[in-house]
Amino acid sequence: MNSRLDELLDKYDENPMDSDIIYSIVKEYLKLNMDDEAEEFLRDLLKKDPKYVQAYITYGNLKENNNEIEDAEYYYRTGLKIAKELNDTKAVRALEDYLDELE
Repeated sequence: MNSRLDELLDKYDENPMDSDIIYSIVKEYLKLNMDDEAEEFLRDLLKKDPKYVQAYITYGNLKENNNEIEDAEYYYRTGLKIAKELNDTKAVRALEDYLDELE
């Protein structure tokens, strides 16, 4: 498959609760245009770490790219709410921009 992905999957097997490893796996799957696999790990990440704002951005992008606009809006809005709670101004701006583009 892909040596980087294989390496990350091995790390995930050793530490399945590590959000950064899971997110890195998502990004590798997306690079390989393996959206279903990326989505599976995004769901896993958000279940384990529901405040991982970047996952909402990535999930929203994935849904938007697949023309699932209502789902994209859901992930952007949910991420925006969490980003505001965390005072993550950079993520707030990015998510507001994504939402503006959907309108």
